Amino acid sequence: MKLPDILSRVKNHLPLSLQFLLEVLSYWRRLCRYNASVRTDRDRQKMQYTLLRENHIIEKGMSMPNPRRGFGQAKVQSLTTRMGRYCELYGSEPDTFLLYILATIRAYIDYQHRDGVDIPDIESAFSQLCAKVGISPGQLSTPAGIEVLRRTDLQQAAAADFQTLLLSRHSIRYFRPELPPRELLERALELAARTPSACNRQAWHTHIYFDEEAHELLRMQGGCKGFCDDIPCCIVVTADMKGFLGHEPFQCFIDGGLYAQNLINALHFVGLGDIPLSCGFFSDQLLPMQRRFQIPENEVMVVIIGTGLMTDNVKVAISTRKPIAATNIYHS
Repeated sequence: MKLPDILSRVKNHLPLSLQFLLEVLSYWRRLCRYNASVRTDRDRQKMQYTLLRENHIIEKGMSMPNPRRGFGQAKVQSLTTRMGRYCELYGSEPDTFLLYILATIRAYIDYQHRDGVDIPDIESAFSQLCAKVGISPGQLSTPAGIEVLRRTDLQQAAAADFQTLLLSRHSIRYFRPELPPRELLERALELAARTPSACNRQAWHTHIYFDEEAHELLRMQGGCKGFCDDIPCCIVVTADMKGFLGHEPFQCFIDGGLYAQNLINALHFVGLGDIPLSCGFFSDQLLPMQRRFQIPENEVMVVIIGTGLMTDNVKVAISTRKPIAATNIYHS
């Protein structure tokens, strides 16, 4: 008999504390099998997810306010090497995934050329990859890299219809130094409060920090190196574990995530820029952050949202999305 079946049989006859332990063991088993850090290249989907992550690091680098001249060459070399390995393992049919990453590498090469940086090794590796896929660099048409947008255009789009709001939202890395008006923050919070929650418990919380406190929190988080001191305000979205019952051990992350996405869209709607920053870390990183910034231990950190007034022009990563055929299954 398999472990999940054994756990299911005995669980309901145990005290709740032991049921939690069995749930942790069940999740541990799934982590050991399915986490992308485990036997990554032996699984096509894991390899794709990690390559998309590495690809986005390149996009983010190009969208930074003050990138170092010639930045990212080691990361791009690593990406081209792993892409070659992917083609060897899983084929080089020119699908959306391969074309998007190739287009990003080409955008990076063009970026460095405009900056007067010579990168012949990367260009050679890129040409070899294109040959493997059977496409010439000039045929790459997948949107990739970065684009420059005007603040006024983003704000006008956000105030239009819902579809335009969604299509116009980007992660912003360009902020003015002054603090965002409190009335705009509270308007966004009021809009986000319309988020659905399990049995209307509304167990989300927000903690807002400004200036140096925000910068220190963002440095501890570590995901916005190079521009964290430019973000004047950050909002930590949490969910209260006290709001959920024994059969809902993960519901706090679901309700907190729903609320966070609505808040991100609401910040865009009221005219502020925002950038979500992950809290998906081990507890030995998160709990010191919670203690330092007076976030109660019964609340789980879901996401940190950097926000503020945008500069007149912003560079954003294009971040092409997968077609829905790659993410959706219709079940008859």
